[in-house]
Amino acid sequence: MNAKRNRPHRAAEARYSTKKPAGSRQAATRSNAKATGQVRIIGGQFRRQLVPFIDADGLRPSPDRLRETLFNWIQFDLHDAHVLDLCAGSGALGFEALSRGASWVDFIELQPNQASLISQTAEKLKLPNDSFRVSLGNALELISTLPRLKPISNLHSSDNNSDSNADSSSDKGAANSPTDKLCYHIVYVDPPYDLDLWVPMLDLLIGHQLVNSQTLFYIEDKRELTQTLAQLPYNYNVLKQTKMGQVFASLIQIEQI
Repeated sequence: MNAKRNRPHRAAEARYSTKKPAGSRQAATRSNAKATGQVRIIGGQFRRQLVPFIDADGLRPSPDRLRETLFNWIQFDLHDAHVLDLCAGSGALGFEALSRGASWVDFIELQPNQASLISQTAEKLKLPNDSFRVSLGNALELISTLPRLKPISNLHSSDNNSDSNADSSSDKGAANSPTDKLCYHIVYVDPPYDLDLWVPMLDLLIGHQLVNSQTLFYIEDKRELTQTLAQLPYNYNVLKQTKMGQVFASLIQIEQI
């Protein structure tokens, strides 16, 4: 699927950035944030652990059924994966990924109190410091500052033979794996529905070479995917798709980036 480029998305960016002053990038620290709800980690080593969240505008943790569906989709892609949660909210998607074998999650959260709760949950789960980071601020402004991560190694390779799993430097240069771009394996793109930030966020990730054609993008919206990504100027492949209640959820890869 493809659509004509229509940039910049000034109105959406302005509405999003008014919730938090520009340029705020810092590790979230403890505060007096009090949770008003909680969700449960579904699987992996932290199964049944609770993840708290506050009552904030636009913060709506994905329902258990939807999260379970998502992680069934990506279950074979999580081992040692580097994950980016652009609008982390409760952090449940990122913690679920770490619970199931991801090696690193970048959480970005706009609400200071909620970012603090994410840090507190990580402490409660005794996560090592080299497995996650919580960044407080506007995802549209923070994307350009994210560090490059290790190369994806033969994920989704069509030549999935016994040699592809070998951990050697020669694998990094093999066909079907990028040799010169350091990218996230999985990206959650789940902003507040009313702000229409999906395409601006994808544009920035692609422009800063933080993703490539093997990256898995989870898209969640109240509209069908063709409407959500109507202005995306790249072809994309829909790997999985479902609708639960009023929510459309999709797993895609973007071609030739």
